[in-house]
This record gives sequence, C-alpha cells and structure tokens, in this order.
Amino acid sequence: MKKTILLTLLATVMALASCGPEFPKGSMQGGYIGKFTDEFGNKFELRDGNKATIQFSGVDSVIQTQWATDDVNDSCATIAFNMDPHYYYLKDGKLFRRHEDMKAGHPAINIEYEDED
Repeated sequence: MKKTILLTLLATVMALASCGPEFPKGSMQGGYIGKFTDEFGNKFELRDGNKATIQFSGVDSVIQTQWATDDVNDSCATIAFNMDPHYYYLKDGKLFRRHEDMKAGHPAINIEYEDED
C-alpha cells in the first residue's frame, strides 16, 4: 500500500514538473540561448555550453566568446568580450553595457531575437 502511494505521488510530481509554462526568450526561466541583433546591427548568438559568438556590424569576422548567468537576484546573463566576462548584460530582452545601468533601468540597447523555424 505504501509503495503504491509513493509511486502515485512520484508520478504526479513528475507530470506536474513536465508541464511548465513557456517563457519568453531572454527570461531566466526560458533561457538565453538564441540569436539576436542589437539596434546597431551587431549580431549575437548564445549557444548551449555557455558558448557565444559576436559579429560586429560592418566586420566579417566572428568573435568566439562565452556567456554565463549572473547574480540570480538580477536574473541576467553576461556576455564576455575583450577579456571582460561582464562586458554585456542581457536582461528582459534588452542589452546593457553597464551593470549600474541595468539595475537602475537606464536606457538599454534594444535587441531583436531571430525567430526559429
């Protein structure tokens, strides 16, 4: 009897955990993985394994870099560039150059995610 109750409870928890809501791109729950372009034409791609690329507007070369989630309370991701692991901050579909600007809600760099087919 105890085994049946335990298995039923376990099955219920697993079913509920697999039916989570869909979150918008750029949210901590939905992840940051994807391709986006900022308002200046710079292209970013964040991939699995915390790998990333940046291609600046007007430049043919693609820079291999990394990204990471940062400070759980801020629910943001950081993108490394120029040997600085906190060069860009990505939060709520906006890109910031400074942590202070992100926290204060100062003007951000607008981005647009590519739709995945």
